[in-house]
Amino acid sequence: MRIDIIETDLFIKYLSDALKMDKLCSVDGITTDSRLVKKNDLFLAIKGEHFDGSDFIDQALSNGASYVITQSAHKNKNVFTVENLVEFIGNICSIWMNNFQGKTIGITGSNGKTTTKDLISHVLAKCGNKVSKTKGNFNTSIGVPLTIFSFSNDPSQIYVLELGANQVGDIDYLSSIVKPDIGIVTNISDAHLEGFGSIGNIRKEKKSIFNHSKKHYYGKEIDISINLSDHPFKNNKVFLKNASLAYEVCKDFMSNNDKEAFSVMIADFTLPKGRGRVYSLLADTIIIDDTYNANPESVKAAIDNLAQYNSKRKIFIFADMKELGSDEIRFHREVGDYCSEKIDIIMCYGDLAKNVINDSNKIPIQLHFDTKASLSEALSNIMQENDAILLKGSRSMELDLVIKDIINYVK
Repeated sequence: MRIDIIETDLFIKYLSDALKMDKLCSVDGITTDSRLVKKNDLFLAIKGEHFDGSDFIDQALSNGASYVITQSAHKNKNVFTVENLVEFIGNICSIWMNNFQGKTIGITGSNGKTTTKDLISHVLAKCGNKVSKTKGNFNTSIGVPLTIFSFSNDPSQIYVLELGANQVGDIDYLSSIVKPDIGIVTNISDAHLEGFGSIGNIRKEKKSIFNHSKKHYYGKEIDISINLSDHPFKNNKVFLKNASLAYEVCKDFMSNNDKEAFSVMIADFTLPKGRGRVYSLLADTIIIDDTYNANPESVKAAIDNLAQYNSKRKIFIFADMKELGSDEIRFHREVGDYCSEKIDIIMCYGDLAKNVINDSNKIPIQLHFDTKASLSEALSNIMQENDAILLKGSRSMELDLVIKDIINYVK
């Protein structure tokens, strides 16, 4: 990832202080990828599970980096060694946030973080606020600080930050840095069980944001109360839940804080890519792109959404749900049972996804594919007029490539 820095003087002051150096030269951007380095960038040589950024220090410097921070020794005077790079950057971010005079909204949860973040940002901007929000999925222990360093430090700003977690301690750590004025948990479900160990650990971790925030909102405690009669997602219960949560957060920022005004404000809202966006194909056939990620709860919610469409056939394209730990087979079998009498055709891809196929779930056509190419070809041949097609699976399964194949086929 790479970000541009707006407040260059402020960042270089905090960086110089952290390194106990006289004022360093200006830095225009920060990157964790030596291939993305631009002139006057700061390169963070992060050591990961499968790579070591320190192997690319010389490349980063030759590409124009002004400085490098690493955990390994290096002879170049513009390379600084720290004990823990992620904590080092986190400490600078904590100082930034302690001095920030604007408002901060932090959002976490098992599902719906990005949609809720984008909804809140959309409405706040329409209310005349200056809003800076997390881009993409920069919601990690390194992504959140770098995102913040790309923002303006103007006290009129509202930061809307997505906080992600793969293991115990992630949310508590990020929340302690961000210290949100408003802390939000969208929901809690069996996601990333492999890293957390139990649903109890997930619940404790997600709710740890409330230990560091002044005002709290929990999606589970908020009723679906937004009426979107003319909105394309009016029957999407997941979207309506996210919208209702966003309304509760935004209403204090709205001069006319009734639900009708909120509904008007989100009339032109577009779902983020891969999170339920609907594409209209030929002859009233639609394809629902929910390929960004998957866990048992989000899959069941997506199936419910598909079941509401008044289409001739409902086709579910399902790929493996990852990071579910020792119960992964059971979770996939439960998806098959949940589809019973709701789905006409289920087409599976992946070793785990084949567990949804059984003789008792009353799905007329059940197919499994070993490759995305064979899945795309079969789907292209089986599609008919007025079909509703849902694609859902973990991001690593790359079902978004199947959507590209189908759209190209239709063209």
